[in-house]
Amino acid sequence: MLRFESGMEIYLWGQVFLDLLMLILIGLLFYRLRPVETSPRLAEKLSLLEGLIEDLSRYLEEEKKIFRRLERALAAGAEAWERSGEGRKDLRKEVVRLYREGVSPAEIARRLSLSEGEVELLISLERFKEGL
Repeated sequence: MLRFESGMEIYLWGQVFLDLLMLILIGLLFYRLRPVETSPRLAEKLSLLEGLIEDLSRYLEEEKKIFRRLERALAAGAEAWERSGEGRKDLRKEVVRLYREGVSPAEIARRLSLSEGEVELLISLERFKEGL
């Protein structure tokens, strides 16, 4: 059995143990990081992945271009929508007037070149306002 005479001896043995542990861990690290042998299959998969990355990059650039065009179109549409504020009010009034005259939503949509959904939405909004 080991008998330690002083605190310094305990410290030295602890240091030796930690040094050995560190050397073992460094050896394991080098073992794990050694160069991997490349096989033809691995090289083939790598080239396939590189091709896919290039394709995805091209698609991403195309999507960015489309997104920028959509942003410009949206901005232009928003400006036109804001400028046509009076026209929208007149259109809403016309839809409500025709509906109160008994014209069906489908016929109103046809006459005013709107979708039936838009006509029904305007009618529903008017009913909601009247209900308040």
